[in-house]
Amino acid sequence: MTSLFKAALATVLAFTLSTGRADARDWAKDGWEFVSEGNGIKVFLKNYPNSAIRGVAGETIVDASIGKVLWMMVDHPHKPEWINRFKEAHTVEELPPASNIQYSSFTLPFPVSDRDFVFRNDFTVSPEYKGVVIEVKSVEDKREPERKGMVRGEIVRGRYILIPQKDGKTLLQAEYLANPKGSIPAWLINFFQKEWPYKTLDAMRKQLKKPYIQEWDVYTRVLKPELEALK
Repeated sequence: MTSLFKAALATVLAFTLSTGRADARDWAKDGWEFVSEGNGIKVFLKNYPNSAIRGVAGETIVDASIGKVLWMMVDHPHKPEWINRFKEAHTVEELPPASNIQYSSFTLPFPVSDRDFVFRNDFTVSPEYKGVVIEVKSVEDKREPERKGMVRGEIVRGRYILIPQKDGKTLLQAEYLANPKGSIPAWLINFFQKEWPYKTLDAMRKQLKKPYIQEWDVYTRVLKPELEALK
């Protein structure tokens, strides 16, 4: 059962985060505990008040522009190529200028029930980071009621920070506090979730090398002009 829960956790957390000007972040100041570093990926954990589940975070440099990273994240057809046990995803609603509501589901190994999530993404340009920040949080939406055979998980809080580098690459930081719900105990979630940052960020780096990756039009039209205005 240990390997089964390990696969389940890696899948649930997967979806639903150099050179040039890599901006150093004081992770410890924000309450994050450094866990490991390998292959250019740093991993962190964090305790949150009133939560038995720990937050997870990661940081790396990807060889792609911010626009391409964002396109990959909203590109549903190719998600099976880099998200383990991916089942379905679609956009519930676009919320101009740069937000959306998404649905995602995952097939998990028996006897663990499949999981799904309904969440909102808010994309903004941050003067503090001189980059793009994505705030992610589960929402309730009558258009996506709970489905039979699925356990509705919760993204308590999620954030991606994308900072452009002088060489065209992107510093990518990702942090999540997610609860897959159901019968998986918190201690088991915490035991295995340390692998999420490394596996997810490594998969993203590989996916971004694919020749069909393109710039996200919302970034080009809305976010990029705001980001360039900060220079």
